[in-house]
Amino acid sequence: MNLSDLKEIWLENSFRPEKSLGQNFLVDNNIRDKLINAYAPKNNETVVEIGPGFGMMTFRTASVCRRVIAVEKDSRICGIMEPLFIGGGNITLLNKDILEVDIAALAPPGEKMKVIGNIPYCISTPIIDALISSRRSVASAYLVMQDELVDRIVSPPGSREHGSISCFVQYFTKAKKAFRISRNCFFPRPAVDSSLLALEFLPEPSVKVSDEKLFFTVIRRAYSERRKRVINPLSAGGFLGMDKKDWERIFTNCRVDPLARAEDLTLEEFARISDAAADLSRG
Repeated sequence: MNLSDLKEIWLENSFRPEKSLGQNFLVDNNIRDKLINAYAPKNNETVVEIGPGFGMMTFRTASVCRRVIAVEKDSRICGIMEPLFIGGGNITLLNKDILEVDIAALAPPGEKMKVIGNIPYCISTPIIDALISSRRSVASAYLVMQDELVDRIVSPPGSREHGSISCFVQYFTKAKKAFRISRNCFFPRPAVDSSLLALEFLPEPSVKVSDEKLFFTVIRRAYSERRKRVINPLSAGGFLGMDKKDWERIFTNCRVDPLARAEDLTLEEFARISDAAADLSRG
């Protein structure tokens, strides 16, 4: 499918894209093939596609995997595409919002799925959060999303882009920026370029912590004033019932530089700090 094919379908069905749904459709066949090579769907896999649109990726994916479950929120698109998807034989179309779908329930018993999608920029983070919540049923995810957000997610400690979302995603996954995609490959053309984010869900989190909820609470607090020394937001306002001297002792015992900023700390260092804070608060 190219741009002229897409416009013909729209003309025949009086379709206009909805900006509120973040509808920017891929119209570059070379990028489609590059994405398929990156996804590498296998004949024994179930693939969930978020936002199949007019099938640019769907039919090619279905031709090489066992089953595609296409989740499309726009009922207008579903009305147009359902007869074509049914004809594919191994494509199931769900007219639902992916954020309202029990993703884990889509997986065949005892199996894990692969998730792909060109996802709306405005809900990229909630979608990643939903996939992480369903990680026991998802082996990997390949998401086309805003280039800037992908850079933040994959950024290492010490970089300016590194933040709480980097820590969250890298705790549960091995995250990689596969390649960049020009905004000119989509119609309507978005305001920014995209990238393919590849997520491999880890069998266990990348670091061990005694209290996962506290671990992320500490990280969010640390990044609440990211340009300050990390000990400042942690020791302000009696956070976790501890004063600055308590936090200084924690940093010393954990061998973490109290002059560092949040972006300089590794997940391992945050784990040591949160475990020590849990022990001290209980004591």
